Amino acid sequence: MNHSTKSSLLEKIANLTKLNSKFHKYQKDKINQNPEVIISSVQATLIYQGEINQNNNLISKFNRQINLKQTIGEQANLFLNGFYMNFYLSPKDKHYWRIPYNSKSISTKINNGKAKIPIITGLERFFPKTDFFEKSIKRNASIGSVFQTKKFPYAMIAVGSLNVNSIHTIKKDYFNKGDIGGYFNLGSSMLLCFPETPKLIQLIKPKTKVDIGEGILNIP
Repeated sequence: MNHSTKSSLLEKIANLTKLNSKFHKYQKDKINQNPEVIISSVQATLIYQGEINQNNNLISKFNRQINLKQTIGEQANLFLNGFYMNFYLSPKDKHYWRIPYNSKSISTKINNGKAKIPIITGLERFFPKTDFFEKSIKRNASIGSVFQTKKFPYAMIAVGSLNVNSIHTIKKDYFNKGDIGGYFNLGSSMLLCFPETPKLIQLIKPKTKVDIGEGILNIP
């Protein structure tokens, strides 16, 4: 059985009208299979790269702190002093994701969220004085999953833009790079979290648009 956030009446209507299927229809993606490369799991724009401090807090673009434990649980300790990459999916982007590297599934944490209106990560571009990222992480539905590669752990946090449509992840013990990992019925962002070591080499900069399967990090 797959992991999912709660569904709603609006989601059922969106399913009946086939609106949701248009968002997450799987396509044939070109996957960079270089074993030294971590790929982008989503078609999206990297809008921010932030730090994870020694208290398990994500440091947002506005220097606000969001505790990582609330999205992935006790496994947050694996990412002390590490970093995260925040990818924003526009309505035109593919709304499914693939696994960025060969890895074993460790844990999954479902957060159904409490937001009553859409809170969309990425709106900081239009309202620069408001930290929509902080609001969306704390109030929107999300699924946080932790994986272990041969050399390091990483986490994927799928964040919905609203709570009336759900997020679904595929439940497996082991994934190969490029395997389908899940989909949004309507989503806003994907966070990838990495540990302090090894020092991964960044291949893209903020504001870069990437497709699923493109290289985003090099493993030294």
